Amino acid sequence: MMAQVSLPQIEIDNLVILFSQGRVQKVIDKIQVLNTDYPNIPLLFNMLGVCHKKLGNIALASKMLDNAISLNPNYAEAHYNLGVILKQDGKLNNAVASYKRAIALLPNYADAYNNLGNILKELGQKDDAIECYENVISIRPNYAEAHFNLGNILRGLGKLEAAKKSFEAALIINPNYSEAKHLLNGLTGHTSKAPPREYVENLFNGFAERFNDSLTNKLEYNLPSLVNEIIIKLSAERKIFDKVIDLGCGTGLSGRGLRSLSGHLTGIDLSVNMIAEAKELNIYDSLIVGDIVEILNSSKDKYDLLIALDVLIYIGEVKEFFKAARACCNKNAFFIFSVESKMGDGYSLLKTARYSHSKSYILNSASEGFNLIESQEINLRKEYEGWILGTIYIFQAS
Repeated sequence: MMAQVSLPQIEIDNLVILFSQGRVQKVIDKIQVLNTDYPNIPLLFNMLGVCHKKLGNIALASKMLDNAISLNPNYAEAHYNLGVILKQDGKLNNAVASYKRAIALLPNYADAYNNLGNILKELGQKDDAIECYENVISIRPNYAEAHFNLGNILRGLGKLEAAKKSFEAALIINPNYSEAKHLLNGLTGHTSKAPPREYVENLFNGFAERFNDSLTNKLEYNLPSLVNEIIIKLSAERKIFDKVIDLGCGTGLSGRGLRSLSGHLTGIDLSVNMIAEAKELNIYDSLIVGDIVEILNSSKDKYDLLIALDVLIYIGEVKEFFKAARACCNKNAFFIFSVESKMGDGYSLLKTARYSHSKSYILNSASEGFNLIESQEINLRKEYEGWILGTIYIFQAS
C-alpha cells in the first residue's frame, strides 16, 4: 500500500468510472499502461483481479489478487475479493480462510462476515453462520441481505418465529425484497401464484454442487428411477421416443435414465450452475438455461415425451405451464410430472417455500389439453424424520 501514494488519485477515479460504466476491458487495458509507470501497486492488481473475475477469467483473477496480497499482505479488500473467487471456484475452505483474514485486518468488514456466513452455512456450520450474520447486523443494522440470510437459516432450523422477524426486518429495509417476501409468505400462510424468479435461481445456483449427494444419499430420493420404469412401460411398443425434453433438468438425475429411451434429449433449467453440472454428464443433446414457460412458448420444436420432476413444487399456478407444455407436444405425446400432494382443493405455499397441489386442481388445470393416463401416490423424499408425500401424473396430449 505504501507505493500507492505515487499513483495520482485522478487515475484511480478514472478507473472506477470506467468500471462503473461496464467498460471492463478498457479498465484492464488502462491498468496495463499504468503498470509501466507505476509498478507494484497493490490497488492496480486488486482491480485487475476484479475485472478478470467479471470477464470470467477466474484463474487469472486469482493470480492478480495473489499479486496484490504478496505486495501488501494486509490488504483486506484483496483478501475479500480472493475469497469471492475461491468460493466461485468451489474451494470453500480456502475461501473461509480468505474471509477470516479480511475480517482480522478489518474487524467491521460487514460484507466479509456476510459471505463467510454463507459459506459456513453451506459447510453445515450453522451456529457459526448465525454468529456471522448477527455480526453483520451489529455493524450495519440496515444490511437487508444479512437479515434475510439469518431468517433463512433460522427457518431451516425450525425457529419459525425468529425467522419471521428477520424476514420482516429485511422487508422494512427493502420493501421490494421479493425473496424475503416469498419466504415470509410461506411462514404466514399467504399463498402466492409463483416464487420470485431470483429466489429459485439463487436457490439452485447455490445448491448445484451438492445437489445429487443431498437428494440421493441423504433424502433417499429415487423419483427418476420410478419415472424411468413408468416410461419403459409406456414405450413397450415403440422402444424409444424420438424427441424428449427434461423440464427443470437440474444436474441431470433424470437424464441418465432418459438417455437410453431418447432419440434426441433436451434439458432446460433456470439455474446456470445446474446446467453446468448436467453438461458434465455428456448425456443431453441440447441444454438450455432459462425459464421453462418462456422457452417453450418461443420454441418451434415438438416433443414425444415431456418430463417435469420436482418442478411444480416451485410453481403455484400451473395453467400457463401446462399450456406451454401442450403447445410443444407431438400427437399423442406423454407428459409426466410430479407434485407434492395437497388434501382438499387448489394449491398452497408451504412453510418450506415449496408448493403443494391437490389432485382436483391438477386435473382441472390439465383438462383442456391432456387426458389422464395414470397417477401414483409416492414418497418423494425424506424431510427431517418423515417422508414428503407426492403424486406422479402421467398425461397424454389430447
